[in-house]
Amino acid sequence: MLFLLPGSRPLYEKVVDPLVTFLMSPFIPSPSFKKMCWSVNLQKCGTIFYCWFLMNRYSTQDHLTSWIYLSLHGTYGMMWCLKELIFPDPNWQKPVTVFQHLVGLAACLLPYWYMAWSVNYYRTDASFPRIAFCIWLHTVGNVLMMASDTQKFFVLKAKKGLIKDGWFAKCRNTNYLGEIMIYGSYACLSQDRLSWAILIYVWTLLFGRNMVNKEKSFERKRGGKDYIASSGMLFPKLF
Repeated sequence: MLFLLPGSRPLYEKVVDPLVTFLMSPFIPSPSFKKMCWSVNLQKCGTIFYCWFLMNRYSTQDHLTSWIYLSLHGTYGMMWCLKELIFPDPNWQKPVTVFQHLVGLAACLLPYWYMAWSVNYYRTDASFPRIAFCIWLHTVGNVLMMASDTQKFFVLKAKKGLIKDGWFAKCRNTNYLGEIMIYGSYACLSQDRLSWAILIYVWTLLFGRNMVNKEKSFERKRGGKDYIASSGMLFPKLF
């Protein structure tokens, strides 16, 4: 992933951030329609029904890997809905235009559904060790994402400032690490190169851009540089 490479920050500041900012802006005028969370929640919460539709479409009700995929991705979607009800992500609470909804769906949200289609269309068979690994990866990823996002939401609700303890003591982006593990388990289960290409594209542009911007924010806060030195950007700095 590009953002993990040394010296990649200028590229993000000069190219990636302006590009993503432009694509997320209403550069084509259209009527305003609800908050961005509507599209995000529709895709996340609709995943289990989409997987069930694919299983019926391609007659994979007797296919173990399809059931495993439905269980994993469907569970994540339901947990996202629960998360949205209890502590919604403020980044998705802003009103946007119809065009911005369409860009978000086409550029990021709907490509995620390719992995479910791949598993069912190709009747991908995963070995028992691969299934066990994907379940482990998915479970740990969900814990990291939910726990760290919970801490961040309620700490910032009480007081704005640098969070450098708890789930963020050794890793500055525990929530993104969890998300990467979650979606990595889907790509691993699908065993499809295009699945990984889609994830690397999203992680590089969206996750990477957000993490680089967070680094700049950390540096401006009291104790931020010491925190950066004692923690990892994506992977925990244990020693």
